[in-house]
Amino acid sequence: MPSPAPLTASPAASVWVAIDGHVTDAGSAIPASIDLDQPRRGIALTPPGPAAPVNLLGLDLPLHSQLSDFWLRGDDVTAVYESADESADARHLRTTAMWRHSPSGNGMRAWELVASAQTSLLQSDAVLAVVSEINAADILWGTPIDGGVHWQADHSPGATCVLLHRGGQAESHRTSVLVAAHPGEARRISIRRDGHRTVVECWLFSTELEKGVLLRSRVLAAIGPAADATGWAGDLAAAFAESPPFLTT
Repeated sequence: MPSPAPLTASPAASVWVAIDGHVTDAGSAIPASIDLDQPRRGIALTPPGPAAPVNLLGLDLPLHSQLSDFWLRGDDVTAVYESADESADARHLRTTAMWRHSPSGNGMRAWELVASAQTSLLQSDAVLAVVSEINAADILWGTPIDGGVHWQADHSPGATCVLLHRGGQAESHRTSVLVAAHPGEARRISIRRDGHRTVVECWLFSTELEKGVLLRSRVLAAIGPAADATGWAGDLAAAFAESPPFLTT
């Protein structure tokens, strides 16, 4: 499809750089990029060392969805996806993905995906999945308890986050990945294996979507040191769970 029109100047200088729908984080110590024509791949990271790349916060959109517009502002990359063929699209969703940097401590990098959906139908199924793919050696499930996070190896129906320890790395390059759905907005988290990759799916929007209504939800992802991963990941997930709803300005 044709590339969107050139970006207009924004009051807030962007930390991202866009060339023909491919966006990169110019100042990141860990190379990060987003191919806006491939939203399911999300933020592609290439951490140091020989380990496989990490894909975080991809948005699995309905068939026939395509990029219709995008813009950069400050820490945010916003992309709008609409149906390229409404006659073949039973859901008629207009979906907006906002990838944004999230505050994090030393040795960590964190991002949020703010996903929203609208429909031109009187009622539509709005269920979407936010997908992250990691080569993981083991997985912990996190459940919010008393303002913190309780980690366990077995699946928990009440889990709102998962912590994945990446395999195939030298000691000096070992990292862990946190994926956290906002507990007040997400539907559920599921995990499946795809070859050597672990696929984390955060399912959003459990209610039917009505015309004129905007649904919005958030998912957080972070990559940081394997040492004390339950500590930094628990703190980050707990702070995210307490964060107020995102408001468009």
